[in-house]
Amino acid sequence: MAAAAALLWHMAYPSFIPSRSSVVAGTADAVANAPAIIASPPPAVSAVGTAAAGTGVSGAAGQPVAVLPPGVAAANPPGVDDEESLVADLGTGQEYVSVNAGERWPLASVSKLMTAVVASQVLNPSDRITITQSMIDADPTERILHVGDVYTVANLMYIMLLPSNNVAAEAFAQYYGRARFLAAMNAQAQAWGMTNTYYDDPSGLSAGNESTADDLLKLARHVYGEYPQILAVTRTPSITLTNLATGQPVMVRSINAFAGTPGFIGGKTGYTDQADGNLLSIFSYHGRAILVLVMGVSDAVRFSAAQTLFDWFKQNNL
Repeated sequence: MAAAAALLWHMAYPSFIPSRSSVVAGTADAVANAPAIIASPPPAVSAVGTAAAGTGVSGAAGQPVAVLPPGVAAANPPGVDDEESLVADLGTGQEYVSVNAGERWPLASVSKLMTAVVASQVLNPSDRITITQSMIDADPTERILHVGDVYTVANLMYIMLLPSNNVAAEAFAQYYGRARFLAAMNAQAQAWGMTNTYYDDPSGLSAGNESTADDLLKLARHVYGEYPQILAVTRTPSITLTNLATGQPVMVRSINAFAGTPGFIGGKTGYTDQADGNLLSIFSYHGRAILVLVMGVSDAVRFSAAQTLFDWFKQNNL
C-alpha cells in the first residue's frame, strides 16, 4: 500500500526530485488502519528544562558548543537565543549542534509535517474535499478557505504547507475521520521512535502538540528519505490553484523566507504564543542534506537564527 500511495503522490507532484536513496529504510508503511483511539501523551516534562534558554550543552559564558565527530575541530557555534537548537546531517544522523535537544517543546505548525505524512499515506491526492463549517471552526481567523470550497487533496497540501493554513490541516483530518487521523499521526511517531512526541490536533494550534529536537531529527530523516514530495511542496514560493467549487484561481504564497532560495530542500515554520517561533529547515550542502532546527526563538528572528547556524556549519567545513 505504501508503494502505491507513493506512486499516486509522485504523479500528483511530477516536478519533485526524489532523494537518491532512502535515508532510513523499512519504515514507510502506511498506518491507515491505526485504531481510532488517540494515544496518551507522554508524562509531563518541563518544556524549558533545567538549563537556561539557549544554553543547553554550554561552554564559557553560556555559549553553545559544537558536538563533533572524533578528530574534527571547529569553533563553537554562535549563541542563538532559543529554547532548542539542532544542526545535523540527515544522511548519517551526525549532530553538530545540540542545545536542549531532549526537552519537549510545543510544536506549533511544525506539526503539519506529520499531518502531511499521514495525509500522503491514507488519502488519494485526487480526492476532492469540501470545506465545512466544522473545519473552519478550527481557526476563526481563516481567510483563504470558505465553507463550500472544494479542492483536491494534492492542492490542499499546498494550502496547508505554504501559508501554514490550519483549516486545511483540519480538513484532512475530518475528511478521513479526525480521531482515526490523529491516532495515525501518533502511531507513526511511535513507529519512527519519536517517543517524546504527541499530537493533540492536526494543525499545531494546540499546546498539547509537543516534541523534542531529537525526535524532530528522526522525523526529518524519514520525510527526506521517504516523502520528498512533501519537501518539494514546502520549498515552493507560490502557486496558483483552482477552487473546484467556483472554477476560480486562488494564489497561495509561502510564509517561509527560505522557500525558492538556492540550496533550500524544504522545511516548516511554526508559531504560537506558547511555542514562540519554531523553524525546521533542510539545506543542501555539497550533496548532503543538513537539518537546521530552532525552537522557541523570537518569531522575528527565527530565519536569521537558522541562517546563522547554517553559516557556522559551512564556514567550518563540517
